Amino acid sequence: MRKRRRLKKKVIIPVIILFILLVCGLSFILITTNNKNTLKGIKKNYGEFVKTTKTASLYDKNHKKIGSIKKDYELELVKIKKLSNKNKFINIKDTDLFVSYKDITKIKKINKETNNTNYIMLNKNIKTTSKVTLYKGKKRVITLDKGINTPILYMDNDNYYVYYLNSLFSIKKNKSIKTVESKNSKDTNTSHVSVLNFDNISNVCGDDNCVPKLVAKMELEKLKKEGYYTISVDDFINYINGNVMLKDKAILITTGNVNDIVKGFNDTLGFNITKIENENLKFNFNNNTNNTETKTDSINVYNVKRYTSYDEVLRMAQGENVVEANTNLNKDVSVPVLNYHFFYDPSLGEECNETICLDVAKFREHLQYLKDNNFYALTSGEFADWIYGNLDVPEKTVLITIDDGAMGTGKHNGNKLNPLLEEYELHATLFLIAGWWDISNYVGPYLDIQSHTFDMHNYGDCGRGQLVCADYAKAKADVQRSLDIIGNNTTFCYPFYSYDDEAIQALKDLGFKVAFAGGSRNATRSSNKYIVPRYPIMSYITMDQFKNMVN
Repeated sequence: MRKRRRLKKKVIIPVIILFILLVCGLSFILITTNNKNTLKGIKKNYGEFVKTTKTASLYDKNHKKIGSIKKDYELELVKIKKLSNKNKFINIKDTDLFVSYKDITKIKKINKETNNTNYIMLNKNIKTTSKVTLYKGKKRVITLDKGINTPILYMDNDNYYVYYLNSLFSIKKNKSIKTVESKNSKDTNTSHVSVLNFDNISNVCGDDNCVPKLVAKMELEKLKKEGYYTISVDDFINYINGNVMLKDKAILITTGNVNDIVKGFNDTLGFNITKIENENLKFNFNNNTNNTETKTDSINVYNVKRYTSYDEVLRMAQGENVVEANTNLNKDVSVPVLNYHFFYDPSLGEECNETICLDVAKFREHLQYLKDNNFYALTSGEFADWIYGNLDVPEKTVLITIDDGAMGTGKHNGNKLNPLLEEYELHATLFLIAGWWDISNYVGPYLDIQSHTFDMHNYGDCGRGQLVCADYAKAKADVQRSLDIIGNNTTFCYPFYSYDDEAIQALKDLGFKVAFAGGSRNATRSSNKYIVPRYPIMSYITMDQFKNMVN
């Protein structure tokens, strides 16, 4: 019996050991395989930028579920140099929230929603320990079971708005949510918000409540350059109700007519000129500003009129009490047309002995004067619209023209023109002899290029300009060749200011609207459209003489 028992023990013990080893081996293989698969899954799904593949759970640092986030939500995760099986739960950047690798997939980048840079974060936080939901519009996006403690960007009667996980969310107000004081920003709220009303902006104005397009353009561009930005009507209401803090230089610009001109200003300047249709708002057109003590039934408005000056518009934006001087802008304002030719720089050793050459330092002085004194420099198209009565212009308006395309005007021969026009942000028109130089040498954002013939900038056999000496057919054919290159038949300039009836007829037949000559006097709407006078700018011109021309 004893021998049998011993024999059984000798058999059973090895079997048990073998079984244990087998189980351990299988477990090790399973664990190793599982770990490899887990690491493979982590590496496959993890990236600096990811999106959720389903409604995903959110976890705390102890990997306990504390909320959820909708499918396809884009997240930025903390950077992990070397992944391991410990990274089953990955920290969402700049938060104490985690997501499971099983619920995400890597993407190349995320589309961060831009925070409103004109808002200052309120010095208040939402604080609640009960369940809270973050919305996009009416859609639930994030649920946090244990509440939230985060800064408030702004609020209204029904919601708090917070910037969270790279997006702006709304949180519905309720009794369980409290706000607590918190120093979120060192910036101070703007002390006032001016409301500037442009009742109507039009190309041509017939009454004082209408502001000409070019006048409004200069006023708005000046505000933009001074750092002013526009807010929406909702922003304004939230401001006067104390629900939002705005950076300095906030203004509300309103209009009674949102036409194509207004839409164009909104696009090009990034402004928000809007028509107010809120019947609960009441306005006082008293040329005063507003602050957080303003009430919606008594909003102060500056009414920008046809005769309001640029400086007055700036003072309005600054919140000053403005009493305008009604100057009754002259509807028949005249325009000085300045005619330059060549530019040279003596400091670079350049010389030019012709009287139509101008030291580039003088040209700079002219541009500086125009800029400092709020002159508007027309494009050739604007000039044509004005002279035909289709566009009103500011009282201080000039047209800058340059003839030929020779010394100092192009990239190939000194490049003085475009850099200075761009520096001073003033438009000019170059009348190019199209057959003599490549048009690409002159292209610039502030330079219109128009025709000065193709190859008729010489004296002809008749002792006058070649355009006049040639017959109608030859003159028209030459100018047509210039149009084939320039592609614009708005305005033309006669070589040597020389013209006759046939030359004028050729231009009319080619569709030109305006042609320039000499004359040393201002252009008016009553000027002959095909013999528009200009002031030739000579090398010996003094600054006083220049001022007399433009004024």
